[in-house]
Amino acid sequence: MPLPSNFNTLVERINQELNNLDHELYQAIELIRERLILFPGNIISMQLFVTLNNYALFTENTKRRIQEILKYLAVNETLSDRDIQEAGEDLSEQLGRILEAKIIVNNIKIRLEN
Repeated sequence: MPLPSNFNTLVERINQELNNLDHELYQAIELIRERLILFPGNIISMQLFVTLNNYALFTENTKRRIQEILKYLAVNETLSDRDIQEAGEDLSEQLGRILEAKIIVNNIKIRLEN
């Protein structure tokens, strides 16, 4: 069974949001590194650094997970409606988590810039 057209739109949106999250993470990590150099014993800065690195790990894991879902869908020629629905739900859930992570990372970045 072929994938619905909105499935590709969802995957494109996820990739775009992941790229945006990567960009935000890079900027925020650079800002926190500068703070850690200036104030190496600052506990809050260390916590923020760890949090940002956890989100970087989350981003990489999410990319891998999405690739595995897409590979599964590409390899299986006999996909049922249920398989496609479950994959779509999983991808939609991942998009929600990505957007949540993006909000948190953006808030941290704003705090660091101020």
